[in-house]
Amino acid sequence: MTYTVHSVAWLAVGAVLLSGCAGDPAIPNAQPLPGSGPRTVEATAQASAQQLVPAMVGVPSDPTVDTNHRITAGDVLEIQVFQAEELGSTERVGDGGAIALPLVGAVSVAGLTAAEAEQRIAAALAKDYLQDPQVNVFVSEYADLEVAIGGEVNKPGVFPIRGRTTLLEGIALAGGTTRRAKDEQVIVFRAKPSNSGVSAYVVDLKKVQRGELRDPLLAANDKIVVPKSGSRVFLEDVRDTLRGFVNFNPLLY
Repeated sequence: MTYTVHSVAWLAVGAVLLSGCAGDPAIPNAQPLPGSGPRTVEATAQASAQQLVPAMVGVPSDPTVDTNHRITAGDVLEIQVFQAEELGSTERVGDGGAIALPLVGAVSVAGLTAAEAEQRIAAALAKDYLQDPQVNVFVSEYADLEVAIGGEVNKPGVFPIRGRTTLLEGIALAGGTTRRAKDEQVIVFRAKPSNSGVSAYVVDLKKVQRGELRDPLLAANDKIVVPKSGSRVFLEDVRDTLRGFVNFNPLLY
């Protein structure tokens, strides 16, 4: 069996991410693993016994917009009013959960989805100013979203992400990779929808830097590990497949 590297900072998250090893659909830019033969029952049993996370070579899909996100203090909202551009604005939600808008003043939006905020703002405008206003609300920055970055980076830790943040930008937040880093096999751990487990994506950071692979957007609560040079990421004897397994045991190097 082979395993990936870890950072001491991962002790707190290891137990949470060791569940759910069902496979994911193929992803864009996926690359075949070295070697080839179907995964054996023995390899599968070994993976289960060692609490391995299913992994694929290639960049993850960009996260979809979370329509269920509840607006919170510190979020930044972009507000547009159809055929009334002068009423559009970009507002940060205050500590009290409200934003200040032209004409209508303070509107409480904390705890609402973007769609619900649209309805509340439209109702405030319709009360005294506009007939049937059409309002769009987009959350451009999230106050409570973060990613964890560990392994061979200069400043491992947990970092807030503001708006659209890519993998390269996330690595930069952690001070870049060290001289010992295995940049060809950076691992992005991502929770599956509906808390159904975790998948891992093994990304060649050098190809991303050269523009040969797209720089993927990070999702909230992504966990990124930069392995140490000389380590091997995938479970042995997994052949003829785009898939492998990454050991997410934070006690292993």
